[in-house]
Amino acid sequence: MDTFVWRERQFNQKVDLAEISQKVSAYYVSRIADLEKDVQKLCNEKNMLVLKLEGALREPGRNQVISEFKALVSSLPREMGAVQTELSKHKDASLQLHSLRAEVHSLSSIRTRKEQEIEETSRSAHAGSDISQLQSLVHELRENTQELKLFVELYKHDSADSRQLMESRDRELAELAGVHVLRYSLNESKLEQRVIAANEAEAISQQRLATAEAEVAELGQKLETSRRNLVKQSDILKSKHEECEAYMVEIESIGHAYEDIMSQNQQLLQQIIERDDHNTKLFMEGVKAKQSHDALHLEVCSLQRNLQHASTLMDLCNQKLIHLEDKLRGWSERLRRLSEDGMQQSISLGISQTKLTGMHGEAPKLGQALNVLQAKVGSNRLEVAELLIELETERFSKKRLDDDLDLMSSKASSLREKADNSQVLQKLLHEAKEYRGILKCGICHDRQKEVVIAKCYHLFCNQCIQKSLGSRQKRCPSCGLSFGVNDVKPIYI
Repeated sequence: MDTFVWRERQFNQKVDLAEISQKVSAYYVSRIADLEKDVQKLCNEKNMLVLKLEGALREPGRNQVISEFKALVSSLPREMGAVQTELSKHKDASLQLHSLRAEVHSLSSIRTRKEQEIEETSRSAHAGSDISQLQSLVHELRENTQELKLFVELYKHDSADSRQLMESRDRELAELAGVHVLRYSLNESKLEQRVIAANEAEAISQQRLATAEAEVAELGQKLETSRRNLVKQSDILKSKHEECEAYMVEIESIGHAYEDIMSQNQQLLQQIIERDDHNTKLFMEGVKAKQSHDALHLEVCSLQRNLQHASTLMDLCNQKLIHLEDKLRGWSERLRRLSEDGMQQSISLGISQTKLTGMHGEAPKLGQALNVLQAKVGSNRLEVAELLIELETERFSKKRLDDDLDLMSSKASSLREKADNSQVLQKLLHEAKEYRGILKCGICHDRQKEVVIAKCYHLFCNQCIQKSLGSRQKRCPSCGLSFGVNDVKPIYI
């Protein structure tokens, strides 16, 4: 009897456990379906955000800004090339001026050489005057010889007596005259040769002098023209040097400005890239935080539903447990009464057994009553065992529900902490809003910054700067520094 009750209790426990597992599996199936719906919803939101992000990346404004910036960068080398070609032209002009200076120097050296030749010709002219003096001296000597001949003839007529002496003297004089004549002829021939040579030299020198004078005149004209050209070229060179210095200063200023603009553009591009990366990170973090927030919200809602469901199940279990406890108390009271009745019946059975010997006629009736009482006691025991099994299962389910309730409360606390962490997301969104405010124009606070003033490097939108350019006093709205139209440069943020 006890083994049958125990087996029946085990079977009932197995049935209850199977029902609990079926309920849990059904609950988890419904939970999985809800989570799949949430995942599908999150995937759809993710796809929408990806499409929005791709559309934002394919904005035409940024491509236009990049193309304009590339055009500006490509135009600057062309301008620098034009300035360098003009500078090379000035260098060629300076080289030409140096060549003209070298030509003037060579002409001046030729002129000095011609002047030396003229001096030599003047010296040869002085030699010609010496030759004329020698010719006059030869003429005087000839006249002296004629006079000596006359004296000789006179002496011949006067001294007829001393003919021999005179003859000897005549011979001597003739010999002396011959010697003198020979000497004079020799000297005369030498002088003639010298005169001829001097005349030839004089003629050559005269020709050279004439050619030299012509060349000197021509060289003088060339020198004058070269001097005039030199003066003109020196003036042109001075102006070109001044222009070259101005161009060099302008080129240096343009180069420094170009380097400054390039460094500023690089810094601004780096800042743009960093801000884009930061904005994309913030956007992705915001998306992730929104997704996590939505997921946490859904999980909190599901956990709240589960908690409500568990609380309702707990209330039902508590009610059922109270009902079972009441029923158990009733059955225990009934069992106590039945045990008391059994004891009384056993006492009466003992009495009846004592009376059995004398009451053989009443024995079958008493046996039937005893069997009925034993059957009632067995049925009461089965009911008590069933109630105990049901009580154990209810206690087990209550314990499981308590564990689930603790787990759900811990999840709810963790979700509350995560919801508190959403304040970080709010802070990041506030920082992103501040960064967007920095990128807005400081005058209208509506449009984006598009131009920079090169003197003070303050950024504004194009329309506000055009308004300030249209006014008489072109001053920076931030610092009050005056600027011109050329100081306004486009910038791309």
